[in-house]
Amino acid sequence: MKSLVVAMGLAAALPAGFQTAFAACRMADSDAAWIAGALQAWRGAERDILRLPPTPLPEIVVLDAACTYRSATAGEGAPVWATAPHGGMATLPDGRQIPAAPIAFAAPGTGAGPGYFVMSLPSVWRAAGVASPLGLERLMDGVLLHEIMHTRQFYFVGPQLAALTARYGLPDDLDDNSLQAKFQADPAYVAAYENERDLLFAAAAASSDGEARRLAGQALAALRARRAKWFTGDAAYWASLDDIFLTMEGLGQWIAYAWLRDGGAAHGGDADLLTAVRRGGKQWTQDEGLALFLVVDRLVPGWQSRAFAADPELAEALLSRAAAGPD
Repeated sequence: MKSLVVAMGLAAALPAGFQTAFAACRMADSDAAWIAGALQAWRGAERDILRLPPTPLPEIVVLDAACTYRSATAGEGAPVWATAPHGGMATLPDGRQIPAAPIAFAAPGTGAGPGYFVMSLPSVWRAAGVASPLGLERLMDGVLLHEIMHTRQFYFVGPQLAALTARYGLPDDLDDNSLQAKFQADPAYVAAYENERDLLFAAAAASSDGEARRLAGQALAALRARRAKWFTGDAAYWASLDDIFLTMEGLGQWIAYAWLRDGGAAHGGDADLLTAVRRGGKQWTQDEGLALFLVVDRLVPGWQSRAFAADPELAEALLSRAAAGPD
């Protein structure tokens, strides 16, 4: 695996506070070792699991209890961090402030670039009592892979969401949990979703590819029936949002799972790893999306080139290929 960010002249790219505060901040050795290793893991996963050519990383912001560490967008090489104390509230590249708590997310930029990636360091998560059967740093490896992977999707997600917003007047705060918040009080909808999700996990675990395709076809029919029943009239926009967020969150969960599996993190077997990555299935889009991409990865050879094409295929189209069988 390769190192990540070219040492750059950051003074012109970062706020003044970051140019003068280095002496006041020093990342703990354990935090520094983790972020270096996790970013190397991303480069390896990008190359070997997503099968994508390397691209420059987004701007990266990491934080501990006292300081923010910020590296500008670059290519290959070792990260060079510009630092500043944050006083409990870290400032993001877009000017927003967030508390120094366990957090990880990617956000699009204002132009055509990859946006930026933010994550608190292991010392922050450990102080907050976060734990996992995988071990904290392994858990965080998966979280970083999930979130930073989204920066490879912003090139198509941004324009699609902008078009939907212009067409339907969508609010700014819609995210991958919004559909769950909207429909979780409807028992019929919940039952339809759970049936669809369970069919996908059954397809992923089927004893033969033929059985996997049969179950994938049932899941595809269930997905289309759910959208046809609930996403009509003023709610029609949910169909497109569902496809976008299943694609984003499904791929995020899948790459974390695939890397942890291939990296030998399965303590007690692959089923235990899957349970750990699912985290109880509390977030619908992440859980169903993971199942969907497990099926796609099993049944659609070379799907990565379709999922990251100039005009990419989203979750439903990829599932349709899985159900149909080889070209």
